Amino acid sequence: MIFTPVFRAGATPLAALVSQLLATALLVVVLWSPQRITLGRAQAAVLALLAVLPALYLIPLPAGMAEALPGRSLYAEAQALLAPLPESPSAALALYPSAAAAAVLSLILPIGVFLGVRVLSPKQMEMLLFLVVLIAALQALLGLVQYGIGQGGGTPLAVEGSHRLSGVGTYANRNHLAGVIEMTLPISLALLFYALSRLRGSSGHAGSVKRKAVALGSRPGHAAILHSAVALLLVVGAVFTRSRTGIALTIVGILLTTVVFSRQIGKKSALGPAGVILALALASGISIGLAPVLDRFSVSDLDDDARWQIFDQTLLGAETMLPVGAGPGAFPYAFAAFQPLELGWAFINRAHNDYLEWWFDLGAAGVLLVLLVVVLFGLQWRRILTTATVARISYLQIGCGIGVALLGLHELVDYNLFTPANQVVFTVLLSVFLYPNELLAATTHGSRRRRTTPDLVPLPQPKSVSAVPPADQIENPFLSR
Repeated sequence: MIFTPVFRAGATPLAALVSQLLATALLVVVLWSPQRITLGRAQAAVLALLAVLPALYLIPLPAGMAEALPGRSLYAEAQALLAPLPESPSAALALYPSAAAAAVLSLILPIGVFLGVRVLSPKQMEMLLFLVVLIAALQALLGLVQYGIGQGGGTPLAVEGSHRLSGVGTYANRNHLAGVIEMTLPISLALLFYALSRLRGSSGHAGSVKRKAVALGSRPGHAAILHSAVALLLVVGAVFTRSRTGIALTIVGILLTTVVFSRQIGKKSALGPAGVILALALASGISIGLAPVLDRFSVSDLDDDARWQIFDQTLLGAETMLPVGAGPGAFPYAFAAFQPLELGWAFINRAHNDYLEWWFDLGAAGVLLVLLVVVLFGLQWRRILTTATVARISYLQIGCGIGVALLGLHELVDYNLFTPANQVVFTVLLSVFLYPNELLAATTHGSRRRRTTPDLVPLPQPKSVSAVPPADQIENPFLSR
């Protein structure tokens, strides 16, 4: 989590290699005692499919069978115009076996992180998520410094090849900094709402201004102020990435998180029911204020965006090579056959839509894998919304789910999940969210300790009333004898 974002968000060959080696070490430690892994059968099956499916494309097949696959004749004709290759009796299912092998190795990182989270205790997961938010806040702060210095004509803090006049952090792409911010913002807001839900006033005085002021001076009040400052830093950082999708999803994240958590504020909080209205009003105000930023920071109109041409041709290529696709990691090399002439000699390395690219690479199996993950995601939401507790880890689990959903929407127009740093954050959030919440709640409830330090606003102690049973139900020891 700490190393991968440092060097160009893990996108350099050496940084990617070190990240994969760290993930391999993590897998060895985790699998050394597999009984510690908390993993349901459905999640284990999908994880196994994710690991095995790309490797199947490397299995040797008879050369004639591989060439007869849909869409392969086009590449065979192109190869015939070039220097002839030595004949081989076998060929792989993947159009570019070396790219498929690299894709298989890249899966070590997310699989290792996903399983690594599953051996942590709830307290350790909370600490890990605190680290995620801290790293995102530092990235946002670096992006603000880059934007401020960049207005003077370039900044020495900018990553080579990154967007100019935009906050990028240690990323080469401003959209990917926006991606990590939009993932972690719901977690920061979840911590804020949890702190607000812990603000308590004495009975009968919850509406007094004095009680509310004293409540803000308590430990939960200090936590609320800290988390609100971090959330504000993340929001400002997202704005100055100048990513249209990032800013739009930041607005969605603020509204969605507030709607989910606002009812918790008014239950036992010192803010009372007015806290719900205040939270919704603030979220709406921030969202309305951010809306004009989309136009002001728009670099180019959507009509001039080449993404739509790439989407259209990616669909054509995916349909041509159904049902098996071109093979894992093949898109940057195989898409040239379908590249529109309007894009000239430009090298299109990504489809700017992960779902389309997975369909292009893996065919029907890629679509099936995405649908399975979506089903697991939806079922987990239903369980959480019906059995969520008031523990902090439950708040964080919901925040992780919202962050995962926001990045899932972002991938409709980008490729965050091909950046190792964002891949790690996304995997951590997904693993925490898919953790069996009934086990999480039971573990949290069993390990909860009694507070020894009183709050600045003490709770009134109810008078104890001893229940006296009716006279005819009182056991007489003499009669029973």
